[in-house]
Amino acid sequence: MKYSFFFIISYVTMSASVFAWSIGGTELSLSDALKRAEEQNFDLRLMDTEVEISSADLNKTYSLFLPQITLSETYVATNDPLNVFGIKLKQEVVSTNDFNPLLLNDPKTIKNYTTKIEVQQPLINLDGLLGRGAASAGLKANQEKRKRTIEYIHFQVKKSYFELVLAQASLKVIDQSLGAVKAYRDQAKNYYDQGLIHRSDLLMAEVQLLDVESKKIEAANQLKDATERLLFLMGIREPIDITPSDTLNLPSSETANLNISTATENRSDIRAMRYGIAAMEKMHAMNLYKLAPTINAFGSYEMNENKLFGSKGKNWMAGVMLKWEIFKGWDNFGAIQKSSAQLRNAKINYDKTLQNNRTETAAAMRKLVVMQKKTELSKESVQQAGESLRIISDRYAKGLEKTSDLLMAEATLSNARLNHLQALFGYNVSIFFLDFLLEGKN
Repeated sequence: MKYSFFFIISYVTMSASVFAWSIGGTELSLSDALKRAEEQNFDLRLMDTEVEISSADLNKTYSLFLPQITLSETYVATNDPLNVFGIKLKQEVVSTNDFNPLLLNDPKTIKNYTTKIEVQQPLINLDGLLGRGAASAGLKANQEKRKRTIEYIHFQVKKSYFELVLAQASLKVIDQSLGAVKAYRDQAKNYYDQGLIHRSDLLMAEVQLLDVESKKIEAANQLKDATERLLFLMGIREPIDITPSDTLNLPSSETANLNISTATENRSDIRAMRYGIAAMEKMHAMNLYKLAPTINAFGSYEMNENKLFGSKGKNWMAGVMLKWEIFKGWDNFGAIQKSSAQLRNAKINYDKTLQNNRTETAAAMRKLVVMQKKTELSKESVQQAGESLRIISDRYAKGLEKTSDLLMAEATLSNARLNHLQALFGYNVSIFFLDFLLEGKN
């Protein structure tokens, strides 16, 4: 009873947690998003099954050391002279009368139940041992792939999370711009009613307002897209409105003393490729050793009687078999040729991937420097655009500037703010991508 109570309490607690997240808990930190993705991301769950499959393949190789045991019950009925006499021998019921030629040549139908246990024990199986080594290396390769999958998911979650931050911040900037443009439009309408400006100036303000409203619609759609991408990465099926608690900032990144070659060679996907090559080397050796003989022991114990699961007519047999497949058409030699080519292919692909990673990492480091500079310049642009708008706005109020100049200054400030947000996002993503390439070694 107490176990049922504990289960109910646990279920209610879990349900309450999910309910709080779905209904009230829309605020989400980056660390929580990463944790959720590690628990529920589809790609990671698929990779877990790949590791399980590899582990199962390795477990199958225990058959190299463990016996195969079979228990069977077989029923036969026959009047075949040879088999009738043999069954009588097995049942231990042969009598002198059974040697009568008439009975030997035309026996009555006999029934037999054979209860039999058979054991086969591998002794020497060199190709199987190498196959076990290949399975072990394959498991290690998939374990390393799983680590790399986690790194990739972390990168994607970070990128999508800050895409959501960017979308919300951009929408806020556009809302501010929309409010300012509406005020300028109203001011222009007032001036037009007083005959202080031309109708073309008022229409220009209307066009600017429509343009900003169009940008708001697009930004709202980008916000929904970013939310759905993040929910997918976290493995959440229900549509939820998320408010990120983290903000875009200007983090530091130390890359000056980084050894690219060492960093990329120690990456989990590269280690996975090395394990993959080791597995292929063992597979190639396994195909070679298929040309060698195998030695297996076998034995059986059986009971024969004319009733089900009888216990009479007991006998046993044991032996050792050396088996050497001298020639199997061209199957073994073809397998050797194929595994040799696959091994060369894997080594070439490994070298190619290493070189590509070094090139990609060097490019990512250069891009990081560029994005940092763009972020600094965009920040200055926002300050200058803001000051320019302030000056033009003051002059416009005094009738010293055109409506078009005021609207252009507002658009310039809005674009500068959006560009700064985009630069901040690009800088953060550059850091995340470099972390992904180096697995956090920068």
